[in-house]
Amino acid sequence: MKIPADLQRLDELALRYLHGFASDAERAELGEMLREDDACRVRFICHTGQHAMLCVEAQAGSLSEDKVFYFEQLAGDSTRRPWARRAWLAVAAIAAIFLMTVLLLRPSDAMAALERVALAAEQALTRCYEVRVLEPGDDSQVPAGRGPYPPASHLEGAVLWMKGPGKFALRQQLPNGETRMFGGDQHGSWTMRGTGPVRVSPDPTRFGRATFSAGGEVAFLDVRSQLSQISSDYDLSWLPDATDGTRRLLASRQRPASGGPKEIELWFDPSDAALRKMVLRQLPKGQGGPRSLELSLLSVDPLPDEYFRHEYHHAPDHPVILEP
Repeated sequence: MKIPADLQRLDELALRYLHGFASDAERAELGEMLREDDACRVRFICHTGQHAMLCVEAQAGSLSEDKVFYFEQLAGDSTRRPWARRAWLAVAAIAAIFLMTVLLLRPSDAMAALERVALAAEQALTRCYEVRVLEPGDDSQVPAGRGPYPPASHLEGAVLWMKGPGKFALRQQLPNGETRMFGGDQHGSWTMRGTGPVRVSPDPTRFGRATFSAGGEVAFLDVRSQLSQISSDYDLSWLPDATDGTRRLLASRQRPASGGPKEIELWFDPSDAALRKMVLRQLPKGQGGPRSLELSLLSVDPLPDEYFRHEYHHAPDHPVILEP
């Protein structure tokens, strides 16, 4: 009898999952099949039982001189056969229920994890990140009027400090050897380049707009707003944990959504939900700037609130230009 196409697909996905080869998309597909179809759930239990029996058969006693394989025990002792079969069915059922629970509940678990990361980012703690450009953008797409060194075109090696809601500072090294800084808080923003004057505005988004405000070249450097948008515009799935135990979430932009990177990886500490790394892939190219970049946590050394004000970074008599 020919196996229906949907069960054939289930067989393929179940085997890939049980052997650890399933991709995130395949895990999601398998979870959907188990949610929707009783026959798929029964067949998955059968796969789980067979997989468990094969694992034991391949390992138990295989190096001992008097080894007796599982199938040989069943053939040689008929009194044990019914009990053994019932035991394996029970084990398989428990394992299958556990695995199906993981597959079915993983999305909500991922959403809960994202909420923890977002709450941690709102705390009044200093986070220092290094910015690395993974895929440069097309400089011809940079809007006119950005000057000789558009902010989004010189992010490689930049350092970003963030503290609670609203406070940020970004330091860039420019090709001419100068250092440029952007900064701001809820009360205003500022920028300074080399030994030139500091430009200050009461508008928190006036300076750094190219990298932090909506519609800018790299608006998604604002970790806090990025996290809030992920929950509404992206589908979440888990990636394998890093070797040091860091948890990894993958956010994939939903088809109807527009703007923002196509994919976002979030690496966070499971103990306190602190964001250790964020990878932004396929950023919008209409405004210039890099296509893909990475933010990696450098330190959590505390900084005073004054660090995010321009006065902290220059002498008292340094020229300052006030802008509306």
